[in-house]
Amino acid sequence: MVSDPVLQWVLTLAFTATAAYALLRLIVDRQPLLTVGNALHLVMSAAMVAMCWPWWTVVPSIPQLIVFASGAAWFAALTVLQSSRRVSHAALGGHSAWHQVSHAIMMLAMTWMVIVTPSGSTPAEDTHHHGGLDLWASLSGVAITAALLTSGVIFLVEFVLSLRGHRTWLGHTGDVASGAAMSLGMAAMSLPMITG
Repeated sequence: MVSDPVLQWVLTLAFTATAAYALLRLIVDRQPLLTVGNALHLVMSAAMVAMCWPWWTVVPSIPQLIVFASGAAWFAALTVLQSSRRVSHAALGGHSAWHQVSHAIMMLAMTWMVIVTPSGSTPAEDTHHHGGLDLWASLSGVAITAALLTSGVIFLVEFVLSLRGHRTWLGHTGDVASGAAMSLGMAAMSLPMITG
């Protein structure tokens, strides 16, 4: 998916950092709903590291589709439950329902990437294949990339507010920093797929 070696390494480091953070939160957090979310983010980060390199295309796509489509459904369900006050903010790390929406967007983006990437292709070949995306794949890719960019900017704003002391708990600051890195990194991976 990524052919520029500098970008490959930058994204690999960014997604390795989000994977390490998800693993830390998986160990530290004791809430069952957070445990599921952190596990999904760990798998997503690992998959994004793999997507930076040509060998990702040998990873079976069906298990990825199952995990990421299920993850999107999980976060969508949490959004509904939190919005209807059936699940508390505390059970979800003190975050608002929009955080669940952003996580669902990330999982949908992963699902989209797996669906539109030809199995067995190399990053250079991906550019040629994705130039021929059908209308549905192109439009959904534009929508997903725009949603990722929007989420990334919102996460960045929350991160700046956290650093200024508006939200001081460490978990929130780490969560929004990780969310910004993941959203913007995924947008950087999606953009060549829809413009190539």
